[in-house]
Amino acid sequence: MVVAIPVADLRGEPHTTVQPEIHDPLQESQLLYGERVRVVKTENGWAHVEALEQPEYTHGKKWRGYPGWVPREALAHAEAAWEPNIIVTAKWAPTWTDAYQTDPAGMALPLGTMLRATDMGGHLWKVELLTGEVVYMRYGDAQPLDGLRVLPSGARRALVLRSADAFIGDPYVWGGRSPAREGRVTGVDCSGLVNLAYRAAGMSVPRDAHEQFLRARRVDVPQPADLIFLSERGDPERIVHVMLYAGEGELIEGPGTGQAVRRIAVAERLGRPLDQLRPGAVVNEQTVFFGSYLQ
Repeated sequence: MVVAIPVADLRGEPHTTVQPEIHDPLQESQLLYGERVRVVKTENGWAHVEALEQPEYTHGKKWRGYPGWVPREALAHAEAAWEPNIIVTAKWAPTWTDAYQTDPAGMALPLGTMLRATDMGGHLWKVELLTGEVVYMRYGDAQPLDGLRVLPSGARRALVLRSADAFIGDPYVWGGRSPAREGRVTGVDCSGLVNLAYRAAGMSVPRDAHEQFLRARRVDVPQPADLIFLSERGDPERIVHVMLYAGEGELIEGPGTGQAVRRIAVAERLGRPLDQLRPGAVVNEQTVFFGSYLQ
């Protein structure tokens, strides 16, 4: 099945209480429109699923889709012919029912959403929704997946960072994986920021910081768009935080509950400049590591 609403909360238990302003341990992640899930079971209007596009290891000590509960009504059966070919790269992309953009369709789609669309001469995307309905989207709000897959490394790094910059000022939300938007619970945690920034650049990385560390290539010196990891205090084997190196001695991170996504100097955040940090350095009892998914 697939997600049929712009953003669906993935919960640790089958109920709807989302508490964005505190550390809500039942908020596991969020799923975007069109994301594929495997339904394990249903219960009282909820579906227990594995989010197949969010690789996860820690819960079951094996790689699988991220587990959790979503409202059953948020899901739809996937048509075999519905294969996405574009991805939203704007923070939020509005849609219209007509090509003249006079009649809003009432649905905006967040950065990272993959869709099936036809290019209308480089002016609009004609988007086929899961229901078979057609809406129109501004051409600049999405990019073709085929083009993203062949981006040279430098252009991909720049796109990852441009996508991450779009979240600056958005609230940190534990389990969050969507850009902020008035009127609903949106925001990102540290790894949700990384996951979406890479997704919008045509790359799939795991959902959580520890899993992102497990699959990343170890590097001694990060390049722009590479990742800086921090371990749990006193336990270098457990990674609990991830940040994007932004270049020029700065990083981008979702720092924690009650704070906003920010760009900050490495020296201010970690107590010393990047050229004085090496993998295995300890800062405030947390061990620092560097990782890359890019060449």
